[in-house]
Amino acid sequence: MKMYFENKIMTWLDSFDVFDEIGRKLFRVKANAQGRKRLKVYDLGFRGKSVATIKKCEENYPGVEIKHGTKFVSVVNRFLSNVQRFFDLGFLGWCARGDFEHGNFSLFDANDRTIASVRVEEKLNRVMRCIESLPEFYLHSLTFALAIDVQVSDPTPNLSDVSDPLLVLN
Repeated sequence: MKMYFENKIMTWLDSFDVFDEIGRKLFRVKANAQGRKRLKVYDLGFRGKSVATIKKCEENYPGVEIKHGTKFVSVVNRFLSNVQRFFDLGFLGWCARGDFEHGNFSLFDANDRTIASVRVEEKLNRVMRCIESLPEFYLHSLTFALAIDVQVSDPTPNLSDVSDPLLVLN
């Protein structure tokens, strides 16, 4: 299944719709109006019910927390080293690897099987984000992709996100 939404510079600040391949609205993602770093995901096929929350963890704790409904799913953390950059998705050994700054990455399970691919592409003369996911993980793929986006676009990265202190000095 493919999902599309308009590519955003600052995901925390904007609300937008997520569409399927034929243009049907699947989800609405709403940013918090009070300036808090939180997104709510509403399932438009299920009477507009809130199905997920993505929010920045407390100031002293890096990462982004994901809940599906009221159930805690994960805390997504970025890791940087001289060898690689990746996100620990904190969910059943999943991780994300790729070119995060340009919006092209993949989500992998603990067995290194691709769960979803996320990329930027042009569709209908607009720059769109495309998430191609296994059907059983479409909500997970969307919420993990948004959690990664908000950390990559955050203009004030937390130094505790860096696992290799030499990177801070370079």
